[in-house]
Amino acid sequence: MGPGRLLLTAVLLLAQEAPPEASEYCGRLEYWNPDNKCCSSCLQRFGPPPCPELSSLASQPLSRLLDELEVLEELIVLLDPEPGPGGGMSCGTTRHLAARYGMPATWSTFTYSLRPSRSPLRALIEMVVAREPSASLGQLGAHLAQLGRADALQVLSKLG
Repeated sequence: MGPGRLLLTAVLLLAQEAPPEASEYCGRLEYWNPDNKCCSSCLQRFGPPPCPELSSLASQPLSRLLDELEVLEELIVLLDPEPGPGGGMSCGTTRHLAARYGMPATWSTFTYSLRPSRSPLRALIEMVVAREPSASLGQLGAHLAQLGRADALQVLSKLG
């Protein structure tokens, strides 16, 4: 490819407009996610956009999840996975969620050592509710969105 063709390609790429919904932070060459209506720059600066289906949960206490056993069990299945082959952990697990709530890694290691008789997710929710009684389901939803756990958000939305 000659220099003329490279220059033409560069001009055409730069001439592309950002999507009309894009913010001032969206770059022209960045991937635009139509589902989230944001680009990677916006995700880094502002976090994920709010989920409309979780707005009804924003003011509900996190302790409600401890009373909703069916929803809690579904979340446990999703967020407390068994280690993969070779002991590898997947992303967006209770261990990552605990870090978002400010729990030390030693706490996560201890709670995971209590499996299968005790769920790390249930232990985390109980600990957060004890430390911060004002914690809400909306905060949990925001943490799950930041971890990219749309599947867990969908389960959590059943409480709405």
